[in-house]
Formats: sequence, C-alpha cells, structure tokens
Amino acid sequence: MEEGVSLRLWRYDEDAILQEEQNERKKRFQKIGEDVFSFFQDKAIAAGFEDREGQWEMSCEIVDGIRENKHVLVEAGVGIGKSFAYIVPILYYSKIYHRPVVIATSTIALQEQLTHDIEKIMDMLNYEVEVLVAKGQNHFLCKKRFDDCFTKEFIEESVEHQIINDAICKFGYEKADWNVAVPNEIWNQINVKEYKAQFCKDKCSYCGCCYYYNLRQKMMSTHGIIVCNQDLLAVNMHKKANYRRQLMSEDIGIVVVDEAHNLESKVRSSVTSCISLKQLKDAMYGAGKAVDSFDSAFTKELEKADYLIDEIFKLLLKQMNEQDKEAEKNGQDIDRYYVRNIGINFEKLRKILNDIRLKASMSFGDFIGDRSRKSYDEEVEQLEDYVAFLESIIKWKNSEDIFWLERDRGNRGIKGVRLYKCPKAVDKITRRIMFGDSGLPVILTSATITSGKNEDYIKNYTYFINNTGFQTERSLVCEPKISPFNYDEHAKIYYTEHMPHPTREREKFIEEGIQEIIKLLQISNGKSLILFTAKTDMQAVYDKLQKENLPFKILMQQGNAKQAETLEMFRNDTNSVLLGTGSYWEGINIEGVSLSHVIIFKLPFPVRGPIIDYKYEQSKDGLMEVSVPEMVIKLKQGIGRLIRSENDKGIVSIIDSRVGERSKAPYKQIIWESLPIKSKTNKIEEIAAFYSQIVEQQKEGK
Repeated sequence: MEEGVSLRLWRYDEDAILQEEQNERKKRFQKIGEDVFSFFQDKAIAAGFEDREGQWEMSCEIVDGIRENKHVLVEAGVGIGKSFAYIVPILYYSKIYHRPVVIATSTIALQEQLTHDIEKIMDMLNYEVEVLVAKGQNHFLCKKRFDDCFTKEFIEESVEHQIINDAICKFGYEKADWNVAVPNEIWNQINVKEYKAQFCKDKCSYCGCCYYYNLRQKMMSTHGIIVCNQDLLAVNMHKKANYRRQLMSEDIGIVVVDEAHNLESKVRSSVTSCISLKQLKDAMYGAGKAVDSFDSAFTKELEKADYLIDEIFKLLLKQMNEQDKEAEKNGQDIDRYYVRNIGINFEKLRKILNDIRLKASMSFGDFIGDRSRKSYDEEVEQLEDYVAFLESIIKWKNSEDIFWLERDRGNRGIKGVRLYKCPKAVDKITRRIMFGDSGLPVILTSATITSGKNEDYIKNYTYFINNTGFQTERSLVCEPKISPFNYDEHAKIYYTEHMPHPTREREKFIEEGIQEIIKLLQISNGKSLILFTAKTDMQAVYDKLQKENLPFKILMQQGNAKQAETLEMFRNDTNSVLLGTGSYWEGINIEGVSLSHVIIFKLPFPVRGPIIDYKYEQSKDGLMEVSVPEMVIKLKQGIGRLIRSENDKGIVSIIDSRVGERSKAPYKQIIWESLPIKSKTNKIEEIAAFYSQIVEQQKEGK
C-alpha cells in the first residue's frame, strides 16, 4: 500500500474515532441534562423544595458549559440555591465519568454547609461518592508536635493543661472536635505547621494514623468531590500550570469556585511574597553555616548585613508610623502601607547577602560527598529568593511588582514589620492558571459579581472579568439569576439627605451619625447589625452608644477567637445590637427577627493603597472603573445580611447622604440600580411605619 493512501486511511480512522467520541459525549450529556431538569421538576419538589426557575436555569446552563468544555460565569441572587444548582449536575457527571471534582469557597462555614448539601442530594439521588473537606493545615492536630509540647512537666503545670491533654488523647484531629477550649498560643504549638509529605513519611511514627497526612494522600487519588478553600485551589492551579506536582488529583474534571468575587484576592495572595526582619536574618545565618571556615572578614560581613537589616526595618517602621498619623486625622484604618522611601541601604544589603549566598553555595559544593555534613540547600535557596526580592524592590518604581507594608500585631517595633510584594499582572496570572486549560471547565458563581445595571448584562460583569482575565471568548456568561425573595414587600431602604460629608467633615459626621443611629435603633428596638468601613469609626460609635443607657445590649465585633461567641450572643439576645466591620460585611448568616435592621454607616469605598492605586493607573477613570465597582459589590454584600430566608423581613438604613436625592455623586444611580431592594424612602416616619407593619405581620405569622 502506498504511503499516501496509508496516511489517508490513518487520518480517516482518527477522525472516525474522534467523531464517535463526540457522539458518545453528546449522548451522555443529553442524559445528564434530562436528569438535572427532572431532578428540579420532580425529585426536588416531591421532597418539599420549591420550584425556583433561576435555580434550574442555572443548573442547565452549567450542564451546557461542561458539555462544551466552556467556563461558566453566573451571579445567583440570595435564595436561588446556587449550591444545589451546581452540585446536582456535578453528581450526575460524577456518576457517569467517575472523575474528581473540586469545589472551592471562602470560609470553613461554607465548606461545612456544602458538605451537608452534597450529602442531602446524594441521598435524594441514591448515589454516593467520597467527599473530602480540605481545610487549611493549621486546623489539624499534629500528634508529633503535641507530644513535643505536652511533656510531663507541661501537663503538670496547670489543671487546664491536664484537661486539654486528657481530651486530645481520647480522640479527635481538629480543634472543633473537643468541647475543651484550647488557647491559640497552645494550639499553634500542636497543630500542623509546615506539612512535608516525605518528611512525615520518613520521620513521624504517627504518619499512618495522621488524619491530615491521609487527607492529603486521598486528595491525590480520590474520584469524588474535594471541598476546599480558594487559597488551596489557587496554589494547586499554580502547580498545575507550571507542571509541578499538584496537591490534588491530576484527573480533575470540573472546578467550581463559589463566592467567586473573592477569586482575584485569593490568587493575588497565592503569588504574594513576604519578608520580615527575622526571616531575613534566619536565612542569612542559616546559609552562612554552610561556609566551611568562618574567617574574620566573613564574620564582619555577617555583622554588617545584620546591622543593615535593622536599619532598613527601622526606616520602614518610621514610614508606617507616619502614615498611621495621617490616617488617624482622617479616621481611616490602614491594612496596607505604602513603601515611600527605599534608601541606599537596600542596595548595600543586596550586595552583601548575594556575596554570602555565593560563598555558601561554593563552600557547600566542595562537600557534596560528605554525608555527615548537614544539607543547607533550603537555606541557600531561601536566601537566593530574598536577594531576588531586594533586586526587585530596588527598582520599585519600574518594577513588575507592587510593594507594600503590613504590621504583624503579634510583634512590636521592627520585629512586627512585614514587607510584601506581588506581581502587578494578577489578571494575567489568574487567566493562565484558572482558565488556560481548554479541557477543564471552571464554574464561577456568587451572589455579588456584577456592579451595574446595563441593558447588556455581560457589561455588568466587566469589573470581575477585567480583574481575573476571565476568557469570555470560550465561556458561557449567564444572565444574573434574580433572588426569589419578595424584597418589594419584605424590605425597604431608608437613606439620609442631611448628613455632613463622611470624609471631609468626619468628626461632625460621626457626631450627627450617632444621633441618627439612636433614632433608628429606637424604630426597630435594637435587632440591628451596624456595618462600618473603619475600626476607628466603629470604636467611636460603640463608646458613645454605651453611654446612652439604651434599652438593649450593644455588642462589638471581637477578634477571630471570640467571633462565634459574639455572634451567638447577638443571635440569642433578640433586641441586641451588633457593630462590625471587615468580614462582617459578608460573613454573617443570621435568619429571623434578631437581624431585621442593617445600618450602613458609610458607603464601603476601598481605602486607597498600593494595589488600588495600581488599578487606578491602569484605568481611564479610577473612581468609576475601580472604586465604585468595589464599593457596589461590598454594599450588596452588606445589605445581603438582611434577608437570608423567604420569611425574613426588615429594613436597611444608609446614614451616608451621598446616595440621597440632593447628592451630586456620579455613581448614585448605579448604586440604586444594583441593589436588590428597590423600595426606598428618605422620610424616617415612613421607615418607622413600614417596620412596625412588618413586625406585626411576623407576630401574626404572615
């Protein structure tokens, strides 16, 4: 047979096989689509669930996306039941293809809720698959570290230590397993800190029965569903894109990103590097130990570098303190500080550290054959990374990176300074690692992705698309699914017209704002969540309200350790008032009358900082293209705390008059068009009458 004929036959066979595979895939997904539709129209309704058009529409769109190997982007309003909308097609997909699926979300509470939802749907489908809940390593017990900490002497130190020891020795593998309170300072000594599979396997006698070690192994081999946080997903997708050993199975069929509005910040976090004074010195002295002979010149070099590190961090601390003084005048909180001055010591330090690195590398190379000698590979590599960090910051004005400073509240002075850098092009990184694999569909959903109300709904996703590099050309961008909750009858917004400007007249705004809050709290007799954009504002309002002898308890957000306790007090004391900021804008889910009034103290514009500044530089109109979308998304999250179920009723009060009719703010209309609650008033007597009416309805069970 001639070569040309053979080649044509081979191509014909290949095309025929491909066509057969496509036909088979089409049949399978037609069956999945039919089963998904039948689930929502038959099984779900028979089990007592409501028929929610937005839910089964979203589910069918997800099936379409997976079938075509397309990414799917869909905003699903509160109450749509978005978790069911993606879990149902995932389980039907799993039943046919037996490939692992990853669902990534933002919080542990959501991970646990998703696990319950998956189990519920599996019961309804009479189909079971392995579900792994992959929390961060610091949530799990390390028995080896526990033994090292809980020595006989330590246990005998106090009754508390004895109680903790007895509880942990009986059972359990994560903090939530014990009814005993384990203080953070103890937990941080006994949890998994720096997981390394090979080290655990070689050095730890508990390896075989270690829950976390086994969880990590299962993540590599499972054919089921991995429920993880977005941080873990971002790290895994980095490894996948760079052809490195992944943290999860290499056969993943679908990725779901819930609470997708956080995706940009999670990917940014995964590519962010940090240097502290201690880290720099540890790396320097650690690599220095690789040098075979310490002569006086090398010792002086180490001493000089040590001195320069101190001087650099003194300079950085001074800049942070100066910015704190500026922020205090404006009533702002600073999370990220600007690096405003580098100075010649950075270049001096870079040269010395690079010289130490070279000497350590060369000296270590002479002793490769000496097995009795400790390996300093990790220390030398770490120092090399820090030298590269310094090289980047030296050219900071023309660097490919963004730099900023933060405080570690656990340390004082220069020991608490943290210097960070991350690439400017996070959108390109997200595009490459999340959307670059043509065979891996990614489903992205959240109740707050859009920021606008254009007739062309795709334009409302613009801010998210630009920040994440989302590939619209090979994706299915879905029309937002409107919440089924009856906002028109169950909720109303009150907004002020008379308040001073919240930043230009801050002190006057706080003074008059407190008086407005007192009037509003009397309308709802407490039962309120007050949301702030700054801790300083929250503290000022809290202190004043405490002195007013109001007939309800005033609570304020505490640290992470006491957050659950504070929320429980608020939930149980029906008339109490809770003041919060930060995570409280989206991290609270309290149904019922206890939270029937949300008060927004100021519009949640992002505080200007290095990252927001860079976004401004890349835009034509920073206010309208960056700050307003960020603010609108966060405002929607905050207002979303009010109506959490179909029976919830209540009011929202916005103290900030920039949304009022007299306001000339260019973004005012965008705000009102973006919010799910359309009924509004600027008359306090109207909002009082509305609240009184819905309270009476609740009493009557309507």
